[in-house]
Amino acid sequence: MIIRAAQIKVFEDAAFEDFVAELCLHCKEYSPDLINILSDEQLDAAVRKGIDRAKVYGFTNRGPIRFFIEMMIAFGSGFDSDPQYPWAAETLAKHEETEQMALSEKLYEAAIPSFEKVFGEDALHSNNALRAMMNKMKTGLNFKRENFKEEMLRLLKEIYPIKCKEVGDDNLRKLIRDGIARGTERYNFRNARSMALMILMKFGLGHNFDTDPFHPWISSTLKREFQNSPDELAEELEKRALPWFDAVLKKSEESV
Repeated sequence: MIIRAAQIKVFEDAAFEDFVAELCLHCKEYSPDLINILSDEQLDAAVRKGIDRAKVYGFTNRGPIRFFIEMMIAFGSGFDSDPQYPWAAETLAKHEETEQMALSEKLYEAAIPSFEKVFGEDALHSNNALRAMMNKMKTGLNFKRENFKEEMLRLLKEIYPIKCKEVGDDNLRKLIRDGIARGTERYNFRNARSMALMILMKFGLGHNFDTDPFHPWISSTLKREFQNSPDELAEELEKRALPWFDAVLKKSEESV
């Protein structure tokens, strides 16, 4: 029997779709408090984008791709270029000279301090930080433009001291600068409160939070238009973020 190229492609396509379905199920098991909030269509789209991103670093085997997507969920989809996690970019920079299984292991080893020291057992530290961030948002992010960057640095350290110590001041300052630039250039934000929200979201969900496929509600919110001021968009994002954070926190604590 002769198997033609078209038939082989059918088999390959079917195997890929099975792999996507397998990864979707794995994501639900890996982080149910986050993933179960997504629709099946949103999760499928996020997984496919994760596969594409993993391929950039030469990850084509099932295990390395699965681990890469786990990292996207844990640290944000842009973890590989996030100033909060310089160890990720440093490790992945060697992808052309490192076999994918070895690279995946090196990435895991580099991530261990963040998993153990920053997140804490049963996500104790990260949950406490999320709760502190929510409290700050509820009481109001009242900032002035004068000395804004240093005030934001102080706030981040107050919210999540363990993470800030691990990340370091230089990388935190870069995150703050990037947050101001993103808010100004992409969304035309002007208020210090809006900039503070951008930075907190970057800090909590990763520096590419506004395009993260695992948080589609954010990008859909930021695509809305307001007649009076772009800063109304930031207010809308804050209104949607608080109940979302609260739901994730409750699910996480219930699972412990």
